[in-house]
Amino acid sequence: MGLRFQKKVVRFIIRAADTAKDKYGIVATFVKNLDPVYSDDRFEWLYHANPFGDARVWLAVDEQSDVIMGIAAAFVRRVYFGQGEIVAWVLGDFCFNAEYRTLGPALQLQRACLEAAASGETALCYDFPSASMVAVYKRLGVAVAGKSVRMAKLLRVDRQVREVFNVPVVHGAISAIGNAFIKLASTKVVADQFVEVAIHQGLCSDEFSDLADQQGSRLGICIKRSAEYLNWRYVNNPLTKYEIITARKHGKLKGYAVWTQGAEDASIVDLFGEEDSGMFKRLVGEVTALTQARGVMTLSVSVNESHPWLSLFSEMGFHLRDSVPVVIIPSKAFAGNSNPQLAGWYLMQGDRDS
Repeated sequence: MGLRFQKKVVRFIIRAADTAKDKYGIVATFVKNLDPVYSDDRFEWLYHANPFGDARVWLAVDEQSDVIMGIAAAFVRRVYFGQGEIVAWVLGDFCFNAEYRTLGPALQLQRACLEAAASGETALCYDFPSASMVAVYKRLGVAVAGKSVRMAKLLRVDRQVREVFNVPVVHGAISAIGNAFIKLASTKVVADQFVEVAIHQGLCSDEFSDLADQQGSRLGICIKRSAEYLNWRYVNNPLTKYEIITARKHGKLKGYAVWTQGAEDASIVDLFGEEDSGMFKRLVGEVTALTQARGVMTLSVSVNESHPWLSLFSEMGFHLRDSVPVVIIPSKAFAGNSNPQLAGWYLMQGDRDS
């Protein structure tokens, strides 16, 4: 979202939204400013179906026309912190209609969101802001806490070959040699071959909740990956198809990976389980082999810069591609207990909302 200054003076109010009564106006604003195919199904899933609670929404409204100028939203998460749990908000869907994109309304709208957070409704908020939103946060006195980095692994060279050579016969020959070399390099990674891996079918059961409770507290600040959450976030997601692969030993769930695949690219959005690098390498290796066989060119993963498995991805041939900033805003009551930096966080792409 770009912000600009305009000469026209607009009188507006900031108010909390009723997501049932204001739904039509909210969805229309999202269609205009976020995604032209934004749907009612997407809204109901993201704003009302979350097992941790309904989303909170604030509106900037033109007093004269009663038109929604802008929207800010907060999505509820349960988060492990130490040996207990806290409520956190992940902020998102911040947008303004083009004719109202000035810094003043944007500041006031985001300030209303943060004031609600500071009042004690949540222990902390986090966000993955755009460059223009970083400017808004800076004006509000919120500094960038760190960054989420995207790492990528080349699985096939077909796309690069197509960009260089225009002769189809040449494509096939060169691609075959390059792909064989990449596949050979991937098999050299030492992983735990005694782990039983399988594509998960159906809903996640209580064993996923048990694994989350057993492992979540050791990871610092970590989203509660309960079965209800995983089923909502991944299995029943109406927007994106996700796949889950599990790792077991003697039939007991030890870990899992979640990924999604587009036309020629795929992303691992979650990797969770017991502290076992061999198991995680096996999971990532299986996802790599599956997506490579399906014709995927690049496999990516996004994690915070202090993520415990950052070095694991490096060892497995993932390389830094780009990054996005992350901000963390603890409430006044929680500020003394939380370092507003990303150290001690366990964040992956699946911990975002869009």
